[in-house]
Amino acid sequence: MKIVHVTETLVGGVLAALLALSARQAALGHDVSVLYPVKATVPSPDELQARFHPDVHRVELAFRGRVSALQTLHRAIRRLGDDVDVVHLHSTFAGIAGRLGRVAPRGSVVAYSPHGFAFLRESSSRLSNVVALTLERVLEPQCAGLVLVSESEDAVARDRLRGSRRHVLRNGIPVDGLPMASGGASGLPLVVASGRLGEQKGPDRFADIARALAGRAEFVWIGDGSAEARERWIGDAPVRVTGWLPHDQVVAQLAASDVFLFPSRWEGMPISLMEAQVMGVPAVATDIVGNRDVIVDGETGYLCDDVDQMAAAVARLIDDPEERRRLARRARGVQPERLSDSALGPASIGIYQRMRQRTAGVSAAG
Repeated sequence: MKIVHVTETLVGGVLAALLALSARQAALGHDVSVLYPVKATVPSPDELQARFHPDVHRVELAFRGRVSALQTLHRAIRRLGDDVDVVHLHSTFAGIAGRLGRVAPRGSVVAYSPHGFAFLRESSSRLSNVVALTLERVLEPQCAGLVLVSESEDAVARDRLRGSRRHVLRNGIPVDGLPMASGGASGLPLVVASGRLGEQKGPDRFADIARALAGRAEFVWIGDGSAEARERWIGDAPVRVTGWLPHDQVVAQLAASDVFLFPSRWEGMPISLMEAQVMGVPAVATDIVGNRDVIVDGETGYLCDDVDQMAAAVARLIDDPEERRRLARRARGVQPERLSDSALGPASIGIYQRMRQRTAGVSAAG
């Protein structure tokens, strides 16, 4: 197959998901490309070259703002050749660009993975979420089907979109290259989070917990945002922000941590949480779509309903090294097999083939 992955945001979890999926597909001999705008937050060409499978082609597009990006992606998809078999759209903006007006090459299968539905943003206005949900419902018939990255994301699509053309392709990560977590070497326990300083990942919640537990642990945010974002989301909290780091340094930071605190507001199936769990880092996270597909509650970490519960869970782990060790042992025992990307290649191709067969059947019937 000739497969083109399209995204507006080649950073964070979407980047990690595309790295794993495209690598597994290329390893099976398929012709795989990734098409994306070059935003300031996209890793350097050298890092992308090192992290992508050598047979995966990267197609860079100019970025001049998010609205412009929609137009850029729309035109780029329209220019794809007729030999493309699959156009797989990743994230909300690419999903709009690729489904609006059926711009993909005739005969190609168009798949869409939201990586976290926009209408689940709990801090957005009700009107904003209604508009996002309506847009998803209107555009849902304009592709061959949804490819959801977790069972809980699939449940949301079933209940809120009510479409029948859904497929679960559970996110996975390369597990063999990840080190075993060793925890903090000495001193105070190390509590870390990872991601962009923005609404989704809940850095304000992380900051509040750091203030509540100041002096009992060291709190580190792996990632960054603008100076304005640091001030807005972290403020005067006792949190060290590392800035953007190459992936190998992110892994090293995770390996040295004692607790992974993940207070996000919405997710698809988060890669950073998966990596921490595979490495054996006990996790505390919000009980939301995606997070509940990763953590085995009470066995590899804790799922919590609010900030107070998260603070209490972190405090328990700070004060109880044996509980940290228990959760770490269980995570190392079960998570590498649960969260591996080993099945991504054949599973994704099988989904595309079923989509193509269904599309061909509908066309023939018409």
